[in-house]
Amino acid sequence: MSAVLEQVRNRLGAGWEMYWGYPPKGVYLLKEEYLSDPSSLTRQCGRDGLVVVYIAAVAGDFAVVYGRVKPHNVGCPVATFVKEFNRSEVRTAVRALVEYATAVDKIPVFQINPEVLRFAGLCDEYPVVCEEPEAVVKRLENREPEKSERSQAAASRSEWVLGEVLRVLSDLVERDPIYVEVLKKVVENPEKLKECYD
Repeated sequence: MSAVLEQVRNRLGAGWEMYWGYPPKGVYLLKEEYLSDPSSLTRQCGRDGLVVVYIAAVAGDFAVVYGRVKPHNVGCPVATFVKEFNRSEVRTAVRALVEYATAVDKIPVFQINPEVLRFAGLCDEYPVVCEEPEAVVKRLENREPEKSERSQAAASRSEWVLGEVLRVLSDLVERDPIYVEVLKKVVENPEKLKECYD
């Protein structure tokens, strides 16, 4: 348990304080449908030093919380890392949580609550989250890259899409092992996936 907490502390960096217990009330970084049900953890509590971790960025009376489990009656030990930010630093606070969630926990960006990004003024950095998917696709189609850049742009876009799909499937594999077969098929033949959308 202490190894997990030390790992989180090291990845967060300076200024974050840990306490035992639930996070302060606030807005959750992830959409509710991507927060796990605490009752599903009950069987695992006590094994392998499982501890549920929340990270809260507090700016004045406003708190943004990152965690992967709904914070109600979790049967496992609960630890919260918290850092105080000035009210003018809401953008910095939310960005810190987004970077932790996407870089460390490998959370796909589409799981992030767009309202939190809008409030923090981060839509310019994460337009895929804030805009409707149709608008993003349309904007990508309307871009007119120069001929020499077209093949590079198409390749990097398809690599990014494939990367996001694999990230989503990896997340699903953690929840349900049946998705391992789906993931294998996508990795073996990514063009087959494209046929589903044609």
